[in-house]
Amino acid sequence: MLGAFFDDSGTHADSPIAVIGGLLGTEEQWDAFALAWAALLAAPLPNRPPLKEYHLTHCRARQGEFQDYSQGEIDHITYLFRHIILDIGFVTIAVAVNLVAWHELIVGDLKGQFCTPVQLCFSQCIELMINTIRFRKPGEKVLVCVDQGMMRYLKDWSTLYKMQADRYPEIESIYFAPVPKVVALQGADMIAAETYQYAKECLKNGKDAKANAHFRDYLKRELSTGLLYDREHITEVVSRFRASSG
Repeated sequence: MLGAFFDDSGTHADSPIAVIGGLLGTEEQWDAFALAWAALLAAPLPNRPPLKEYHLTHCRARQGEFQDYSQGEIDHITYLFRHIILDIGFVTIAVAVNLVAWHELIVGDLKGQFCTPVQLCFSQCIELMINTIRFRKPGEKVLVCVDQGMMRYLKDWSTLYKMQADRYPEIESIYFAPVPKVVALQGADMIAAETYQYAKECLKNGKDAKANAHFRDYLKRELSTGLLYDREHITEVVSRFRASSG
């Protein structure tokens, strides 16, 4: 049995980007993750108390448990948690949508014809996950866990996937859970948050966008897969829809 865990980033008001990202792995990989993650939470850095959970955005903003961390400590603890994901060898999956372009282009009658950006991110993450399983682990089943905060956006979609067992036989179940109680979602949070930052950089600088040092390791991996729906892609989707319905 495989496990996939997904979290969101950029779903707050006025965000320029919406992202869902996460991790896909085997039971053995998730067992190794749980042990390594718990050990690092218990002893994060010399002379630092145990952490209740690791939240990348809080860490970088020096909020909560990280409020008195130095920049060097923030970079180092991020490096350590990141390398748990990389060293175990998870598949990373992420999809981002340019919300500025979306709200400018999906207007009028189109609003009723398209899903929301968050739903698009989720559906495309599922497609990437399924394609990965069929390529790397054909025939395997997968349990999909999503951050509980996404339930209001995605509950109906999770039901829809369950009703399409003939099309998605790999999906054993899709359920929602709170991040504090499911440590694997903290790993998913890292992928979503890093993708959010990189997607913002891509919108700002296009092909000249540069990933921060923490995200570069993900970009160069064969096991990393993702999509960015920028203005060009959204325009193309709208054009195809109008052509097919006109």
